[in-house]
Amino acid sequence: MIIVRLVGVLLLLLALATFGHEVYSWAGAGDYRLISAGELWARAGANSLVGFQALIEKGIAPWLWSDVVLPVLLGPAWAIPLVPAVLLLLIGRRRRRRHRW
Repeated sequence: MIIVRLVGVLLLLLALATFGHEVYSWAGAGDYRLISAGELWARAGANSLVGFQALIEKGIAPWLWSDVVLPVLLGPAWAIPLVPAVLLLLIGRRRRRRHRW
């Protein structure tokens, strides 16, 4: 369970760092601009994003890209690691021992 909590904490830190980058940009530019997960992926490597799209559309199912993957990529980048972080932290939380009297 320690590894589950550790991965959860690391993903939570990643989500906070991504959100912190948005807030930092907002403080510098004066207007809040949401960074989508697709935009962040395109900055990191546009060719891999295009390749992933081709893999999904041609290798699995065309509807999967437009109905599932694309809405996720249009969402905020900080939400992508936040959801599994919360789930992992809930799964790996310490349970209190019940005292039998």
